[in-house]
Amino acid sequence: MRRALETHPRDLDLLTNLSRILTEANNLVSAEAVMRRMIEAEPTAFDHRARLARFYVRQGAQNKAEAVLREAIVLDPNSEQRRIMLAELFVNKRDMASAEQVLLDATAQIPHSTQIQFGLGALYRKSGQDGKARQRYAFLVDDYKDKPIGLEAKVKLAEMDFGEGKQAEAERQVQEILKDNPRSSDGLMLTGRMALARRNGKDAVQAFRTVLHDQPDLATVHYLLGQAYQLTGDTNLAKDSFERAVALYPDQVDAKRSLAVLESRSGRYQQARARLDDLLKHRPDDVTALDMLMTLDLVTKNWSGAEQTLTRLRQISTGNNLLASLAEGRFYEAQRRLSEARRAYERATALAPNEPEPLLSLVKVEVALGQATQSRTRLESLLASRKDHPFAHGLLGEVLTLTREYEEAAHHYREAVRLNPKWMTPWLNWASLSLSRKKPDEAVQVLQDGLKANPESEELHLLLASAHSEQGQIDLAIAAYETTLRLNPRNLLAANNLAVLLVDYKSDPSSLQRAFSLSRDFEKEAPHPLFIDTLGWVRFKMGQREEAIRLMKDAVAKSPDISVLNYHLGIAFFQSGKRAEARTYLSKALKSADSFDGRREAEQVLAQLRG
Repeated sequence: MRRALETHPRDLDLLTNLSRILTEANNLVSAEAVMRRMIEAEPTAFDHRARLARFYVRQGAQNKAEAVLREAIVLDPNSEQRRIMLAELFVNKRDMASAEQVLLDATAQIPHSTQIQFGLGALYRKSGQDGKARQRYAFLVDDYKDKPIGLEAKVKLAEMDFGEGKQAEAERQVQEILKDNPRSSDGLMLTGRMALARRNGKDAVQAFRTVLHDQPDLATVHYLLGQAYQLTGDTNLAKDSFERAVALYPDQVDAKRSLAVLESRSGRYQQARARLDDLLKHRPDDVTALDMLMTLDLVTKNWSGAEQTLTRLRQISTGNNLLASLAEGRFYEAQRRLSEARRAYERATALAPNEPEPLLSLVKVEVALGQATQSRTRLESLLASRKDHPFAHGLLGEVLTLTREYEEAAHHYREAVRLNPKWMTPWLNWASLSLSRKKPDEAVQVLQDGLKANPESEELHLLLASAHSEQGQIDLAIAAYETTLRLNPRNLLAANNLAVLLVDYKSDPSSLQRAFSLSRDFEKEAPHPLFIDTLGWVRFKMGQREEAIRLMKDAVAKSPDISVLNYHLGIAFFQSGKRAEARTYLSKALKSADSFDGRREAEQVLAQLRG
């Protein structure tokens, strides 16, 4: 390179390559000198000064970088790019005041620059000055109305509403934006993100696919599309989207983590480990990836690997970090070293007293140690000092439920949802407590109140369906299961229970067909005996007796002591004229005192068989 530059001293390709080689060789003084030669060769070109500024930033010489950028601004005061890069330098130094001043100076010099206005809005949002951000975006909306700049500013305002929990207002604004411009990528992106927040995978997929139709190389959108496919249960499509995101942008860390999660969930632990090892090779201090690797070690009972990962986490976290303490607690808990786990969770709780995970983990371990009284004292003490603690009431309710103090538990669940209505667990625990105490009407009321605060909660709708079944309100139960499946078409429990209700209480041709469509893939995708039995029962009701008996025999073979499985098989044999087999399985069904739908019919048929 040096010999070539003797002949061509101002050749910019040669200078660029030499600066890169010298930087990689850690010959920083020479690299800096070469970059200065590039500026001398083309003094008005910003790229060379930008390269030198980034070089100084990597060396921690922010003052030198600032000097280079200010010199560049003097050479071209109307350049938006130069002023924005200087502002970003201050943002990275966490000097928001200086960053703001740079952009305010830019608005004075370039008053019609919308890029600078958007830059100011982003800066204000990042520094928590939402009021000022809204003013900037509103200014752009007023100036540009329904032009692309105005629509982009409207999207920013909608994003802020979405971030502040004003979902309805955000959706209203986005609908207006898409009415004016149905292909607005910013509007569609926000639509997709809001659908993800509602766990509406279908709408999210549609929004992100529309964006990618026009801009197929956006790595972030491929990652978001992968998340949407996960919600719809399309695991292979999710994997393809994450792979595409990584291919387009190898530093797309979230997509790499998501691929490791998919591998782990499908039981491909070696592949998951390989992905995490590759990620950590390039990002050795990625605590999230290390925490994922730790979880993988615990699932596979790789204790030595888990211990090594824990050591790395402690080193990165300086030994007293929340994540390291939680990881240590999980490590000991997985090995049933509960006293050591408790001490780790105590440290984590002290580090983050208002976070749910450390406190929940601590209480769980104390209960396992038979120390529910200690947990109760801890939580009551916490509430004495802070009555509005966002999680203590809910946890205390769980402890009191375990000690059978049901009325007191219900009181604390009530307080938990009053203080934190978006927290699902107390709603579910309170309703479950009511159902266990044979109070389905009370459970329904709790769940309906919970759904007012969380209308898109799959879990609340699912439990509401169960509560309606307990009440004998079959039509309402069916409606609640259908809503659950609208929110998550892959909810197998909802599909199973709905199929059973349709077969047992409706039995008309359309209901049977719906039940079959819900259960037809159970044998392949959900081979649990209860699910296989449901498919068999549906086929039996549809008149397909031989196939039904095959399925139900398989279910009984896997779980021979479940009464309802024996009842279904016994009835199928009876209807097929096989009286000896029917008598065998109906007798087994009635051997237990368990109550199940159909017990009365089983007793009557068995009596008839016995003569």
